[in-house]
Amino acid sequence: MKKNMLKQTITDNNLAWDKTLGENPSEFMVKLSPESIDELNLNISNLKDKCINNFPLLSNEIKSLKNEKIIHGAGLLLIDGNTFSGFSRSEIKDIYEIISMILGKLLEQDTKGTKIIKIKDRGKSLSTGGRYHQTKEGGSFHTDGPHWSQPPDILGLLCVNPASKGGVSKFISAYTVHNEILKIGLDKLEPLYEDFFFDKREGAAPEVSTKETRIIAKPIFDFSNDELSCRFLKDYIISGHEFENVHLSTSQKISLDLIEAITEDPKNQLSYNLKTNDMAFLNNPRLLHGRTSFEDLNGNSNKRELLRVWIKTNLH
Repeated sequence: MKKNMLKQTITDNNLAWDKTLGENPSEFMVKLSPESIDELNLNISNLKDKCINNFPLLSNEIKSLKNEKIIHGAGLLLIDGNTFSGFSRSEIKDIYEIISMILGKLLEQDTKGTKIIKIKDRGKSLSTGGRYHQTKEGGSFHTDGPHWSQPPDILGLLCVNPASKGGVSKFISAYTVHNEILKIGLDKLEPLYEDFFFDKREGAAPEVSTKETRIIAKPIFDFSNDELSCRFLKDYIISGHEFENVHLSTSQKISLDLIEAITEDPKNQLSYNLKTNDMAFLNNPRLLHGRTSFEDLNGNSNKRELLRVWIKTNLH
């Protein structure tokens, strides 16, 4: 067991919250200021250059929102897509990338060096080895990049097209999950501070190479510098232990099942149906996320599509 372990219930509503957060959207939802929008319009010809120095007002506003919402708030920043009603689709994608760059360094998400990943149903299934962003399946609450030695600090999502039916985004505080397990018993938390084997899914992460192991051993919860962080994706843990031929202990299985039960309980979930042009930025170590399953009814051109970025930044 790790020496540093959070053994008390956290009552700070910015850290531990439940579905009632949705009753106060101002805690996580914003529209950008008219000044930032004017600046974007005045420099519209420079959008494709992705030079954040051209947008000092926008930079100051995003840095302030990062501090207020992502670091010291609920861990979630949603920018209302109506903010960008005067811009073209390609311009909005450029603005999304600029905002992401203001928040930090964009990370490569695969061995091809891709920094912006398209989340779209490719007709694949998790049961047959498809990755979550290539399916229309729901559930699977997780943090992004748990198989990295240093997972992304911020997960960014731009909604290009919402689903015709379903695809509602779900967000859950890791502190809330931690609190709920602690209520059941400290002995149920202890295994989650021990190392689990996470499968790097060869070809899916830039850290994977022929010279290093496919598996990384890390705890699900870590408490350092008075901050709780979480890395979790159950499928990667299951396949990691299968690859290493190391069976999960009974206590590990019980604790993993508890995480799953707590994340699937609607009372713990903030639900939000991303609209076209909405941008979401999550404190990745603090929030687990998932979605409901979805259907695309209007052909390939109108399929649910999100653009994902992984951002390395300073969350302290």
